[in-house]
Amino acid sequence: MSDQNPILVTGAAGKVGAVGRTIVELLRQHNLPVRALVRRHDERAEALSATGAEVVVGDLTRAVDVAHALEGCRRMYFGMSVSPPYLEATVIAAAAARERGDLEAFVNISQMTVSQMSLRNMTDSPQQRQHWLAEQVLGWSGLPVGQVRPTVFL
Repeated sequence: MSDQNPILVTGAAGKVGAVGRTIVELLRQHNLPVRALVRRHDERAEALSATGAEVVVGDLTRAVDVAHALEGCRRMYFGMSVSPPYLEATVIAAAAARERGDLEAFVNISQMTVSQMSLRNMTDSPQQRQHWLAEQVLGWSGLPVGQVRPTVFL
């Protein structure tokens, strides 16, 4: 894997749970180049920039923004707060990564409950169904995907 290219971290401002922000901080502690995708430039974006991360403003539901953020990146951590366009954003990220054609790793943060779901055993939770569907799409994408399914205590 290339340590020269930045690692794209989405959801990097980390308003809910701060997982993306923590990922950025941990990568920067190891002097790895990071491109942090944030939805807006605010004090959280400034804090990411202070770690040495390159901050890019964009919307995960806009393909052009995701494609721009991925330029030059070979690895990606995909995380997004639970929201109605979560599935759309995941599909857009996968499409942008496939178009690049040289991604070494696509790490997706999902949910522990997804491992217990199937077409015939589905939850009533729209959030959990979106994560299950997103994992299906990523599995079909042909990308080098790693799924992280943390417990509620993450």
